[in-house]
Amino acid sequence: MAMQLSAPRPGMDDQSTHILKRYLWAAGLDGDKTKAGTLLGGRYRVMTHQVVLDTQPVQAAEAPDELPFEAIAYLKLSRFLLHCPQPYAILMGDGLKGDGAVPLEAPILLLERVPVAPDGTLLPSLREQWKNAPARRQVHWLWQILQLWPAFEECQATGTLLQADWLRVDGARIRCLQLDQGAAPPALARLGDLWKDWFLENAHPEIETDLHELFFGLGRGEILWQGAIARLESLNDRLIVGQPFSVRMATATDIGKRREHNEDSCYPPPHLRHHGLPPFLQERVALVCDGLGGHEGGEVASATAIEALTSQLKVLLRQVEEDEEPFSPKAFGDQLAAMVRVVNNQIAALNDAQQRTAQQRMGTTLVMAVFPRPRGHASNEVYVVSVGDSRLYWIDDRGCHQVTVDDNVATRDTLLGYSLPTHAQQRLDGASLTQALGTRNSENLLPRIQRLWLDEDAVFLLCSDGLSDYHLVDEIGRSHLVPVLQENRPLAASCRRLIEIANERNGHDNVTVALVRCRFAEVPAEPGETTALQDVDTDITEAAPAPEATNLKDLFDLTEDTVVPPQPPSPRRQWPMAVLILLALAGAAAALWFFPRWQANRDGIETPIAPPTNPTPGDRPQPSPPAEAPPGRGHGQTHPQPTANFGAARSPEPSGFGPRNLRSPQPRKPDRHRHGVPGLGGPAAPRNHQGGGAGQRRGGLQPSSP
Repeated sequence: MAMQLSAPRPGMDDQSTHILKRYLWAAGLDGDKTKAGTLLGGRYRVMTHQVVLDTQPVQAAEAPDELPFEAIAYLKLSRFLLHCPQPYAILMGDGLKGDGAVPLEAPILLLERVPVAPDGTLLPSLREQWKNAPARRQVHWLWQILQLWPAFEECQATGTLLQADWLRVDGARIRCLQLDQGAAPPALARLGDLWKDWFLENAHPEIETDLHELFFGLGRGEILWQGAIARLESLNDRLIVGQPFSVRMATATDIGKRREHNEDSCYPPPHLRHHGLPPFLQERVALVCDGLGGHEGGEVASATAIEALTSQLKVLLRQVEEDEEPFSPKAFGDQLAAMVRVVNNQIAALNDAQQRTAQQRMGTTLVMAVFPRPRGHASNEVYVVSVGDSRLYWIDDRGCHQVTVDDNVATRDTLLGYSLPTHAQQRLDGASLTQALGTRNSENLLPRIQRLWLDEDAVFLLCSDGLSDYHLVDEIGRSHLVPVLQENRPLAASCRRLIEIANERNGHDNVTVALVRCRFAEVPAEPGETTALQDVDTDITEAAPAPEATNLKDLFDLTEDTVVPPQPPSPRRQWPMAVLILLALAGAAAALWFFPRWQANRDGIETPIAPPTNPTPGDRPQPSPPAEAPPGRGHGQTHPQPTANFGAARSPEPSGFGPRNLRSPQPRKPDRHRHGVPGLGGPAAPRNHQGGGAGQRRGGLQPSSP
C-alpha cells in the first residue's frame, strides 16, 4: 500500500508534518535472491519478498529522463485507481547497497497503490478468498475483471488478468499486484478456460449453474465480452431482488479561514429537510461543486450547475423508475454525460453573454453520485460523474479509497505516459485544471463516468479540494471516516466534524463535503436526516421551474456563503366542517345585528350597503367585469416536464432533459488562443505541496492534450 505523505500546510510549522509509511511493490526484483533489510538504491528497504519501504519519503523519487517501455502501460492504466498500481520510482541500478549486495536486473519499477496491507503484508489472492465468498461477491469479482479487459487489451496487458497470484482482493475490489505485458494478448476464451479451473468447483450453489454456462461459453468462444457482461449483470439483478438496501445522505459547506466568500455548492442543501426535496431526488443524488472565477462568478457557476443538474435528474430518475423497458446501464451513463454537457453549455453561454474571457470566465468542478432505481426497485449500483478536481472516496471496513481522477496537468502528463505521478505533481502548474464546467464549449469536455457495484455496506465521501488537499483524506480515513460506517455515526455531525478538521489542518479554501451511507438493511432515518428510499413520499409538490429570462443571480438569491433553493409550496389547508358551520352562524348573527341599524341610518352620511329601493334606469349600477385570476400557484398545480428518452433501445438525447429553460442558446465557439495554449491566464503560483491546491488552479485551465 502506498501510504501518502503529508506535505507542509499553510500556516503550519514544518515540524508538525505527519508522515505515513509508504509500502511499495518492487516489480522486476527477484525476491528469492534478495535478503530482507537490503536497501535498494540506498533508500528502499526490502521488507518481505518484493515489498519495500521508502525510508526517505520526503525526497523526490528516482526516475530516468526517458521512461522505459515497461512503465508506459502502468501510467496509462493508472486512471483505474481502485484496481491498478502506479509507478512511484524507477531504479536503473548500478547494484544494491548494503549487506549481501548483488547486481540489479534493471529496470526495477517501484509501484504504489498496490494490494499491501498497512502492516506491509500482501492482501489475499482471489483464488484464496473465492470459496468463502457469497454469491453476490463472486459475481462482482468476475464482473470487475471483465470490465478491465478492454482497457488492458489496448495496453497489451490482458495477461495480468490470467495470473492467479497477481489478482488480489481488498474486500469487494479486485486489485492487481503488477502488470504482465506480452507482445501477443491472449484471447478472451483463455480467460474462460482458466475460470473453469479456478472457480467452478467452489462456486456458490445459488449461481453454480449460471457460472458453468458462462465459463464453458467463454472457453468455446460462444459468448463474447458483451454477452458475458450482460450475463453477470443479469445475475446481479436476480441476487439483489428482495434484498433491503437503504441510502442516507448529509452535506455541509463552509467558507474556510482565508476566503471572503463561499464559491462551493452542494446537494442536498444542508438546511433542507426531506419534505423540501423533489421525491425522485431524495436519497438518490449527491453533488459537490467548487466554483471558479471569483466573487459573483464561481458561486454563480456552482449554483447554476446544481440547479440545472437536479432539474434534469428528477426527470431522468422518474422515468427510470416508471419505465417498463429493460434498464440499460450504458444508456443511463450516456444520459448523465449528455446532461453534464448541457449544463456546461449553459454556464459557457453566461460567460459569453457577459463577455468574460480567459481568467474571467467562471466555471465549476463537479463530483456526483447517482443511485437509480430501475422499475422502482432498489439497486446496488452507483454512478459517479466527475469533472475537475473535486473527489469521491469509497470508505469500507478496510480504509478509504480514492475513486475519481483529478482533471489537472499532473494527471494529464501521467495518463499520457510523459512522467511519473510523483514527478508530475512537482510541476509549478501541476494542480492547474485541464477542464471544468462552463469554461469551454462542450465539444472539449470529457466528463468521467464510473459505474460501481456494492456488495457490502459502504460510505461515499464527496468533497471539494478544501478537504482533499495535502492528502488530508488519506490521513484521517481510518480515524474519522471508517468509524462513520462501523459505528453508524450521525452523518450530519460527521460532515461538520470533517469541515472542522479541514479548517484546522488546511483552511486555505472553501470546504464542502457530502457523506452517503449505503447499507444492505432497512435502517430508520436518523434525527434530522432524510427518509429511506423505500419510504419516500411521492405526493410532494415540486417547485415551479424558473422562466427563461430570469436573471440567474436573482433566481438563486445568492449570498456570499450560501445558495437558497426554491422553497416548497405551502400545503393546502383543510377546513373542518365544524369550523365552517361556526363561521356561517357568526355571519348570520352579525347580519341580524347590523340590518336594523342600517335601516335607521340609510339616509345618513354612511355609505349604503345596498342599492335604493326603487332605482331609476340611470341609477342602476352596471355589473363590473370579473377580475382576472392571478397565475395559479396553489398546492397541487402541475408543471409539465419533457421526458427523457431512456431505455435499452433508445439513443441519448441531450436536449430531452428537464424544464425548457435549461435549453440555453449555443454559445459561440471559444477562441483557441484563449483556451488552446499552455499557461493560459499567466504563470501558476509556486507549488508548495503535493496533492493540488485551490490557489494554483484559479490561474486558468490548461490544455487537456499537448
